[in-house]
Amino acid sequence: MCATALAASDKIAGDSAIFSRQAMNTQKWARLALSFEVIPPRNPDDRSKMDHVVETLTAYNPDYIAVTSSLRSRWLEGTSALVKHLTEHSRVRPLAHLACTAGTEAEIRDGVQELIDAGVRGFLALRGDLPEGLDRLPEGYLQHATDLVASIRELESEQACRFAGGNLAVGVACYPAGHAESENWEEDIRILKLKQDTGADFAITQMYFDVEQFARMLTDARAAGVTIPLIPGIMPVTSLARAEKMAQLSGFELPSHIRAALEAAGPENEYEVGMELTAQLAAQSLAAGAGGLHIYTHNHVDVTVDLLDRITT
Repeated sequence: MCATALAASDKIAGDSAIFSRQAMNTQKWARLALSFEVIPPRNPDDRSKMDHVVETLTAYNPDYIAVTSSLRSRWLEGTSALVKHLTEHSRVRPLAHLACTAGTEAEIRDGVQELIDAGVRGFLALRGDLPEGLDRLPEGYLQHATDLVASIRELESEQACRFAGGNLAVGVACYPAGHAESENWEEDIRILKLKQDTGADFAITQMYFDVEQFARMLTDARAAGVTIPLIPGIMPVTSLARAEKMAQLSGFELPSHIRAALEAAGPENEYEVGMELTAQLAAQSLAAGAGGLHIYTHNHVDVTVDLLDRITT
């Protein structure tokens, strides 16, 4: 665990929940980073719940709230709408997801510029999943996350005077369980280093279930010259079916020990077992050297609150 985390741990004895709302507000755990990912509302029912989602998450004084971008949420349109809502109706700093798949390079640049004009200073640059049957994006699209990082940095340099009070923060993804399209682990590390060299400030991991995967990535990345923060992305495990689905979407197999534990728990106890496993993974990741956590909430704030109350020193 990093020195600041160890220093903070002295303030809360034993097995206290380090990310509880009481701890975050009274013990000033700001040195241990905490952030959340939310999904733009996709229908009127989602929109009616969004204020509660934001209010609950901002109670933790997060460093930022990341807003996803996808076809189901109308790509940049949905991301921009929620990001602007956050800037206008809360004190939290938004981090806007950008995906190469969201549009042409010109469309992406226009979207980034619109967000900059709205006061956004943080972006997460992703390639996104390729359309089914294609091995590359259409002509006119940025092909890789590194291209998107470079494009954002170019926009930044063109209006440098606007950022006298602080540059844009640009994050990328990294893959402790390996990227589905990578030939080998060495390629994953090489690409992460390339993202850094292109201008990335930090990386958030794709979900993983084994702390050894995160620890290996941290060790190998540092050995390869990667110095940017690598932030664990933590996905609450609420059921075997959900864990299997998320692993499949991420392109890897659910670890056998996770599957066995959830199967043994059965439908009545799988939530409890899954959440305890998730809390253990989060705590182990901090102990392995992470400087904070990024929680994939899927807008389920009750689950998020439950998880944070379980993460102990």
